[in-house]
Amino acid sequence: MPQENGYRSTPSSSHLRNNVSQNDNETDKISTNREVRERGYYSELATINPDSKFEVARQAPIAHDDVLRQTFRLSNTARASVFDLQGIDVAQLLANSRQGEVTTEFKRSDVYLEKTIEPKVFMPFYTAPYTLPRKVEIERRKRLYLSLDLPTLLKERNIDTNKLMPKHIPADKIVTLNIPNEDPAPFDPFLPLHYFDDTDYEIWTPESWLALGHDSITGLNKPLPGIALLPDVPASEIYDIKDSNLHLNWRNVSIHDYDPEKQLWLVTTDDREHNVFDMYRPAKQSRKQTEAIEGKRQTSENSVANGTSSHHSSGSHGRYWVPRIQLHFLAEDPRIFADRVAKAYRDRKRIEAELRSALFIDCMPIDGIGKLDDERIKRMIELTKTSAISKTVKDEYVTPIVEEVNLDYARTMNSMIFEEVTQSDPISFAFITLPLKQRRIIPRTGCIDIPEYSFNEVFDQFKFISLLTSKPAIDALKLVRTECDYVINNLSLLQKTIPKHVKLDEFESMQFNQTSTTHMYLTDTWKNNLRQGIKTKFIDVGRGWYNINESDFHIYQVSKLKKFIERVKFMMQDTLRFLVQDSCQNYVRMVTDACSPVLNMKEGFKWPQNDLINSPYKPPKNPLFHLDIIIDQVGPRYVTSYESFSNTILGAFDRAITQTQAIPQIEKDIMENIFWGGEMLKLESVALQENKVIEWRETLQKAVQASLIPLKAYAEAYESYVPLMNLNTDHYIKDFEKTEKSIEEYRNEMLMHVREKDKLEKNIPVSIVIGPYYIFAQKLREALSNKRKLLIEALLLSQTRKARTKTEEV
Repeated sequence: MPQENGYRSTPSSSHLRNNVSQNDNETDKISTNREVRERGYYSELATINPDSKFEVARQAPIAHDDVLRQTFRLSNTARASVFDLQGIDVAQLLANSRQGEVTTEFKRSDVYLEKTIEPKVFMPFYTAPYTLPRKVEIERRKRLYLSLDLPTLLKERNIDTNKLMPKHIPADKIVTLNIPNEDPAPFDPFLPLHYFDDTDYEIWTPESWLALGHDSITGLNKPLPGIALLPDVPASEIYDIKDSNLHLNWRNVSIHDYDPEKQLWLVTTDDREHNVFDMYRPAKQSRKQTEAIEGKRQTSENSVANGTSSHHSSGSHGRYWVPRIQLHFLAEDPRIFADRVAKAYRDRKRIEAELRSALFIDCMPIDGIGKLDDERIKRMIELTKTSAISKTVKDEYVTPIVEEVNLDYARTMNSMIFEEVTQSDPISFAFITLPLKQRRIIPRTGCIDIPEYSFNEVFDQFKFISLLTSKPAIDALKLVRTECDYVINNLSLLQKTIPKHVKLDEFESMQFNQTSTTHMYLTDTWKNNLRQGIKTKFIDVGRGWYNINESDFHIYQVSKLKKFIERVKFMMQDTLRFLVQDSCQNYVRMVTDACSPVLNMKEGFKWPQNDLINSPYKPPKNPLFHLDIIIDQVGPRYVTSYESFSNTILGAFDRAITQTQAIPQIEKDIMENIFWGGEMLKLESVALQENKVIEWRETLQKAVQASLIPLKAYAEAYESYVPLMNLNTDHYIKDFEKTEKSIEEYRNEMLMHVREKDKLEKNIPVSIVIGPYYIFAQKLREALSNKRKLLIEALLLSQTRKARTKTEEV
């Protein structure tokens, strides 16, 4: 018996099949000559009469004996002396015979993939017993689709292929109307067909269609097979797609790309050329325009661009951009595509007929039709001038509108006349198609039906759970809202403006005082105002939902007062969050505005030593920090270290947020008669780990680090003054007196110091602003000037002492 699905047949399985066959059909007997009927399990389900598809097997399949085990016998083993390996490079032989990772020969088309023509089916991949397999259904539909002829299907639907695309209509063409047994209005189409394309017929999105051509082995995108409505002449000979002498036919094409902006598909035919032809370009397009489109749409024939292979077995071809209504994929049902084209064809024909009817109505004369009476026009104008703005409209603007209304009125009258005349003689006016009128459904009643609804019961339930049913509760909420608004609008955790630049320790003290003052107000004044105001509003309520003298904890838990205090807690937490948000935003904005001129500074910046006075990095507002620059044994530096700025600015920011996390709740202060164990609960506030807080902190840190780059560079520019500042006057005089100096040499040395003194007084400023820093350099300037002055005095004293010594010797 032949094997089914790769499994070897056994006697027991044959006997079982015979038993099943006998149960299914008692007349099906095994013949006396032991003929075995071949069974096709899947095909029997896919066909109506499986017995007529298979012949009777009269001979069992040929079986090949397995002789692999005999190769291990000594008699069948070759001796080693048989192989002569002299003169043979075994390593090279093995290298040449090395196989790659994949040694299987894949059978696939060089142009199209197999899945590009597989129909779309809605069937499970797992095949249940006695059901049609998915692959069989796909194969059946594939053969069915390929057997259908699209032009024949369109012809069956009374679609003329030559009239699918609009063409130029000669002005002198005569159209014969109302021909018996033919179309009464044989007008040529003038609107593009793709305007009326119904996308509900689409089974795949454009991206899904193109994904079918992706080859997972090569990683390239291969074309898809299809049929397109294209001209029957080469693209180079087409000057106008609407030429009346141009014929269009359904031709086999390869589909390569899709333009989502224009909603066009790029296809190639078997007789195509090198250029790209857009079927909806202007007529008689120039050669440069064609080359521009080709350069934008077409890739090189020998290259791979965007993962799409431009190689094709038929060589280089012409290419067309066509809409979807002119393109049929082989993987879709031709019958559905024919219905799609037919619907677009009929819709276009109907719209064109309605446009012609509207043209006929517009061409009817309006003389003698009449106008709206003055009373109606006056009433319409009065209704339009009910608002305060429309009352100021001048009459000169109203007159054109009234004329337009009269024109619409006359056209409406002509439309009614036209409709009455055409309907009175439908045979003579068969070429006219009136617009379809949507009949409004007459309502059964004059009012809208409202289902039965227990408004009173729902209102009672809402009233039962609502907090806004008691005047004391409403007044208390107003008081809480007022106090919270005051905190948001008038308080700040950080000082957001610095009127004048201050030293870093003063800046830290200002921010600390601001945070402490606000925190004290929140913990004392704000909490006490809320507690006192709420107790005052509910003091006279007594027993009930809002009894502030309640001593039973369980009754309090189910009362409205508990919900009210919960709402107050959320309002306070919301206030703290807005307070932190506004304070931190203003603080970050103040620092970043001061650092804005230096935010883009890079490491390695050098300040020019010949210009220590002018600064191109002045902030739009006042600087924040006051710094004194000095020169000592270490070199030029500032009194405040660089690390202190980052620590102080970020420390004030963190301290302000942390202080809001220690605000107590007011529940225990209001319900004094209930015993509360444990510590007082705190209000939930902004945490340091929140994303927005981390973003603000990083912004501050980057701004401060960027501002320190020019600050360090400016200090390094004073390196040339370090030797002068650290020069010892006594050592300088001793070194100068080591050799005999004349009075002229003394004079030149003192003049040099005078010039240097004047020079440094010109080069060193009194102060300079660099980003958020106000650098005070007057003390350093005076110290260097005094140093030069001290050296000059020492030289004078040395000269005087030397002259006195010589006088005494004489």
